[in-house]
Amino acid sequence: MDQETTMYVGFFLVVCVFLFIQSALAERRRRERLKEKIREQWGKIPNREYTLEEFEKISHYYERRKGDRFSIDDITWNDLGMDEVFLLLNTADSAVGEEYLYWALRTPEFDDTVLKERSALADFFRENKALREEFKICFGRMGRRRRVALSDYIGKLSDIPSFPLLPHGAAMGLLAAAVGMFFIKPAYGVAALIGVIILNLITYYKYKGDMAVYFACMSQVADLVEYGGRLSEIPGEETILAPYRELLREDCKSFRKIRRNAWILVDKSDVGGNLIKVVLDYLCMMTHLDLLLFRNMAETIRHRGQVLERLMETMGRLELALCIASFRDLQEKFCIPDFHKTPEKTLSCEAIYHPLIENPVANSIKTDRPVLITGSNASGKSTFLKTIGVGAILAQTIYTVTAAAYEADFFRIYSSMALSDSLETKESYYMVEIKSLKRILDAISTETPVLCFVDEVLRGTNTVERISASSKILESMAGKNILCFAATHDIELTALLEGPYVNYHFEEQVEAGDVSFSYRLEAGRAASRNAIRLLGIMGYDETIIRAAEGMAERFVLTGEWRL
Repeated sequence: MDQETTMYVGFFLVVCVFLFIQSALAERRRRERLKEKIREQWGKIPNREYTLEEFEKISHYYERRKGDRFSIDDITWNDLGMDEVFLLLNTADSAVGEEYLYWALRTPEFDDTVLKERSALADFFRENKALREEFKICFGRMGRRRRVALSDYIGKLSDIPSFPLLPHGAAMGLLAAAVGMFFIKPAYGVAALIGVIILNLITYYKYKGDMAVYFACMSQVADLVEYGGRLSEIPGEETILAPYRELLREDCKSFRKIRRNAWILVDKSDVGGNLIKVVLDYLCMMTHLDLLLFRNMAETIRHRGQVLERLMETMGRLELALCIASFRDLQEKFCIPDFHKTPEKTLSCEAIYHPLIENPVANSIKTDRPVLITGSNASGKSTFLKTIGVGAILAQTIYTVTAAAYEADFFRIYSSMALSDSLETKESYYMVEIKSLKRILDAISTETPVLCFVDEVLRGTNTVERISASSKILESMAGKNILCFAATHDIELTALLEGPYVNYHFEEQVEAGDVSFSYRLEAGRAASRNAIRLLGIMGYDETIIRAAEGMAERFVLTGEWRL
């Protein structure tokens, strides 16, 4: 080897050593930053922001997996504000975690075996700080892609087209020949290298352009396999983690080729931040190495879709437990629910509060009968319904309720609350409302009981028909395999339904020209008529107020309206 060649080789080796050191230092800094972030955010309200497009994709895993099992439908999910509850719980550091969390919240369990397993793993992570940080670092390094859901990437893998091997093998051979010529005759070798590189670049982009979307899919699969393997290798002899480690090892073993070749799947979005990735990118363009290895990986994964799904589920279960653990540390008070199966369909909550409300007022209720709640606007009726609904969902999904105690049957949960007319179907508010109520009645069966929440039933029609129809609908929701919580302004319903329903109310206090609310649930019907008194606070003429009070008194005595 002459002096000129030795100089070139030496320069190449120095560059390689520099890049290796630079990469190692960058990785160390990244790990330290990630650990610091994990410690700062544990047990805190997540501050992650999403665009509408990014948030919408999180539900794709649920949509693909829900099948025929019961799940929280869109009406109930939106009525109870479960998107905000999901965001409160979403401390997941990876796409697999946040997609699995969303799926779990929408698919309640009806056997506490799964729930107890989730709870035990969550408590284990709460008590083992060092180990949970290792798991979160691993998930954090895996991260998430903003544009496409992980489940969508995996779903595309079955459509990977085959492509010829010869052009890429030839590209590799020609480059090797040009490099060999460089060592024999450097001057000719440089010319040959330039020509081969240009040819290889042209053919590379011809094939890579058609395969770009599948490379993104394979990159996600490679991340899943790589970090699934790393999770299984986190040291520890804890019995509770043993089944998860075994599943991860077993499934990752099926994808050894993918894990071994994953380094070649360059993420172009990160090229500017890592010199090694820049070098790797150019190497692939010149040698077609990524195309060759991708073809090999595609053959490995083509018939192992079920194994990949199980790997994603195992990792999702681990990160779900981390989310539950952080949520529990966020709450000042929470309880583990107590489930039973009784003919009476009972529900008992002690000091339950809504997890999204700052400085909430806790309420308690115990009932084996349907509940009718009255009270003025803003007194707390709707919030109480949402509190019980959210509590029931959290009980059957994350085995955690923001309450001092929660005891109930397993329920299928429905609501008809925050409805509006539909511009798409040109349906009036009333039509949307009666369809929403009908779906609840259709869900009643002799199997798992229904827990439903109805706010201002049939508000979209006139008083006479509303009272008559709503009283019969609510009556039909009593005495069957259903426990109904309903809120109304119609005082008439409290008398009509006093037999099948138990009455509760919320009160307001009007004093010194101001109105205040205690947000405390009280037994019995609402007795106050402060809505008329509020007219005086707002400056209405006294004659209007006295006349309105007189009309109300006459109606109470005679049951007739008269001006």
